Amino acid sequence: MASRSHTARHAAPTPRHSTVGKHSQLRSLVTLAAAALGSGLLFYPAASGWLSAWAHGAEVTDYVESVSRLPVPEKADELRSARQFNANLAGMPLEDPYAGAQMDADAWGVQEYLGQLDDTEVMARVRIPEIDADLPIYHGTSEQTLARGVGHLFGSALPVGGPGTHAVLTGHSGMVGARVFDDLHDLRIGDQFTISVLDEVLTYEVDQILTVEPTDIEALRPVAGQDYVTLVTCTPIGVNSHRLLVRGVRVQAQAALAPVTTTAPAVGASPGFPWWALGALGVPAAVAVGTRRRVRR
Repeated sequence: MASRSHTARHAAPTPRHSTVGKHSQLRSLVTLAAAALGSGLLFYPAASGWLSAWAHGAEVTDYVESVSRLPVPEKADELRSARQFNANLAGMPLEDPYAGAQMDADAWGVQEYLGQLDDTEVMARVRIPEIDADLPIYHGTSEQTLARGVGHLFGSALPVGGPGTHAVLTGHSGMVGARVFDDLHDLRIGDQFTISVLDEVLTYEVDQILTVEPTDIEALRPVAGQDYVTLVTCTPIGVNSHRLLVRGVRVQAQAALAPVTTTAPAVGASPGFPWWALGALGVPAAVAVGTRRRVRR
């Protein structure tokens, strides 16, 4: 009996440093997870913006490549059909581009509209050198469409140019995950932008900038003899109570601007190197190194 008691009294206890080590490892994992989460939240806007710009560039590049493969007679027929569609637009109602409603597939003119410039998902391309924007244009202005890029307002002229036409192109501003028309507020009278549709590059010069109520669409109506394109976004950013209308009138490209306004690059704009990735990976890596050193001590 005494022997058993002696043995129990001298049984080796669980090493305390083992428990402490496990707690230290757990704290390190929690710290690393928190650092990774914080880094993700910190760099999410930059990352999502970069990915959106990359997607826009890829869409534009695909559009240019698809157009280059189309036979010349087919492209001429597409343009002829689009211009005829514009000629028949008289009396087509316009509404706030941000109403967000899906087009009624059975409504008059919708199927014909969707059949115009439809060789690819992208209808055309808009480039605004002054704000470094190069974006795909899609049919319609539903929320799903505007989440992808620039939407063309059904009821306005297709963006193929011509006297008496007024195309309306809409893009969001202030979205966390993408930059579309965020910098439209920086355009000034005299700045130029281009519309690339099939093999044509149409140059427009900003001649009017207005801020209007969402229901005020008078400035979006066509004017006899004029060739207009209006770029529309919500304003103020984050409030979205009004609409910013930046109208361009068709012009011949100036010689000094010819490289920018009379030709279109064969690829979409590159978003550049993803510097945000270095920070997003660097923060957790630095925390991991620091916690590992503390555990060793």
